[in-house]
Amino acid sequence: MATKPSSPDYRSDKMESLEGKAIARGRFLVFWDAVDPDVLEETSAASAQPGASWMPEEVRTHVSRQAVEESELIGFWVAWHRSGGFQELEHSGWHRATIFRKIRRFRAAYGVHPDEWQPDWLKLDTTKVWRSQLELDLAVARGLDSSSD
Repeated sequence: MATKPSSPDYRSDKMESLEGKAIARGRFLVFWDAVDPDVLEETSAASAQPGASWMPEEVRTHVSRQAVEESELIGFWVAWHRSGGFQELEHSGWHRATIFRKIRRFRAAYGVHPDEWQPDWLKLDTTKVWRSQLELDLAVARGLDSSSD
């Protein structure tokens, strides 16, 4: 019987830096450098620009926590749609209370149920995700089947 290949261990691979190739950091800096300073002065963005050396520590902490919270909620949104909703999340092993708690947090943050939320800056192509996963699963299954002959 063939075994499933193990995941690679990347711990010994040298990273270019803590920022990887600094693609995200570069995009971030390009955006903020292009914003008119007068516009920033009119908004709270001037005091909330992450990484600014003049930023107060409590603002940096708030921005970081907000990013973490948002990433968890968007991750839940992706899981919700990728899995097919509540029933499928529960079937995959998530506890009902966990799902309800995440829905409540999501609604508190975005004002709508994760099933209805669609940001204008992010598109999730579930058909492409499901097709890619199916193709990968088929390739693995066929590879395992052919090696077990």
